[in-house]
Amino acid sequence: MKQRPDSRHASRGDGQAHATCRWLPSVLTGVAALAAYLAIMPDAAGDKDAAEFMLVLATGGVAHPTGYPLYTLFGHPFVLLLHALGAGWAWAANAWSALGGAVAVMLLHRLACRLAAGAGAAPRAATWLAWVPAVLFGLDPVWTYETTLAETGSWHVAWAAGAVLLCLRLRERMATVAEPSGADWRRGALAWGAVCGAGLAHHLTALLLIAPLTAALLWTLGGRRPRPHVLAWGAVGLLPPLLSYAFIAWRAFHPGEVQWSVLAPSWRSVLDHLTAAQYGDHAGRFAPSGGQARNLARYVYPLVAVAALALTLAIRAAGRGPRRDVLLAVAAGCLLQLAVIFGYGVPDPSSYFLPVLALGLAAVAPAVAGLGGVNIGGATLGGGGRGGTRHHVTARPGPAVLLTAAIAAAVLGLLAVSWLRVGVERRDLYVRHERMLRQMWESVTIDQAFVLWNDDMVHRLRAWQVLDGQKPGLVVINPAMLTHAWPREQFRRAHGFDPVAGPTAGGSDSERAARINEQSPLPVIEFEMKGPSVRMLRKAVADSTVLEF
Repeated sequence: MKQRPDSRHASRGDGQAHATCRWLPSVLTGVAALAAYLAIMPDAAGDKDAAEFMLVLATGGVAHPTGYPLYTLFGHPFVLLLHALGAGWAWAANAWSALGGAVAVMLLHRLACRLAAGAGAAPRAATWLAWVPAVLFGLDPVWTYETTLAETGSWHVAWAAGAVLLCLRLRERMATVAEPSGADWRRGALAWGAVCGAGLAHHLTALLLIAPLTAALLWTLGGRRPRPHVLAWGAVGLLPPLLSYAFIAWRAFHPGEVQWSVLAPSWRSVLDHLTAAQYGDHAGRFAPSGGQARNLARYVYPLVAVAALALTLAIRAAGRGPRRDVLLAVAAGCLLQLAVIFGYGVPDPSSYFLPVLALGLAAVAPAVAGLGGVNIGGATLGGGGRGGTRHHVTARPGPAVLLTAAIAAAVLGLLAVSWLRVGVERRDLYVRHERMLRQMWESVTIDQAFVLWNDDMVHRLRAWQVLDGQKPGLVVINPAMLTHAWPREQFRRAHGFDPVAGPTAGGSDSERAARINEQSPLPVIEFEMKGPSVRMLRKAVADSTVLEF
């Protein structure tokens, strides 16, 4: 009869790495991250998709594809609670991202700490080493953008770090138990299914990490095959998070006050929304905007190189065992993510790099620990290499180690100060931007008119209408959306004419504005941030009137 090995005698390198790391330092790291994000967070909607997400979170609506149902269903009551306590809508929505960022940094520190402990670092040393990726990633300006504005990236990284942690725990459990019991299989399958479902219900790119991590878990089984009911428990865990997509379908047939205008009351439209079919024309190229390209070169590509080196060293030093399998799966997931990024031509791809940066930089801690012979906090780090023996000693750290640690701390401190300054400057910029946009909005003194603005920030104007009850007689539209069948049909039903019919069909936004101006007796006002300007088109005259603000 097979006996289960006593987990208390499992190797420090794998089976009990979790026992050497306490949660408290990780929790405190997350709290510090939350304080930093709230300090540099603007009480303004920001740019890109932030205004849309703010409006969706405030109203419980439907965002652009794929809809992000879990993000909305959990974020909506959070935002309502903060607003009831006195927070502005923008601040409350941004705080939801800040909370996600804090959870992500906490889990990232925990993951790095466990990997370092598994590589031979003493508990205190592992904790200190884990702060390196927590600072490098946690204060990177591309990351703090996601944690200080209403965006989905912070919660996606939190999920990714949590998924890798769970995979590592399950992999270690399988490695240290000779014959897992039915309860072991059931709990593991249920937990892994739930995590996979949560990832897929938040962002479809979660599949790029789920696939290699699941492969790592199946590889662990070797000749052991889980009973059929175990797979059923995995499906049971997977189903509830995925059922959140039913909210998107329900909203398609029962529209709320705020939802993505292309979502039509048909099952085909629901499917297109869930699969992001609307963005299929972006595939096959890499086309970041000028500003994004500069940010990538400054804040992303150098850290991707560090992450790649760290993963390589950590895998090389891990030897055989759970850590190596999970690190290989993480590396595979990062490569898949990069392949998708460089084949997806959106102008703002920086957020897609974040899981790669977070998980890759987490490997810095085990990479350093695995180098060997480094005494930190009275313990030797590493020294084992591939399957070697690690010896923990009580010697005090030598001068070389202290000097190296001091230099590393100084570099991290300088980066932290510099990157926090970037966050403060960005916060002030968004506050000024919102103040200017408010002046533009207030310059429109006409009770009834079309207001056209081809920018995602058009949702900020809608928010002032929906949430604050301002200027309800204005019809606020992004004219680019009128090229889609359902918004175009809705416009025709509401106003009695087709906004893109005739010689201007498929033309520019200006041509669509001219078409609306020709067909409707209502004034047509165009917003333009370049300048900026608010222009009212003249009727039956080629000229226009510029409103002062």
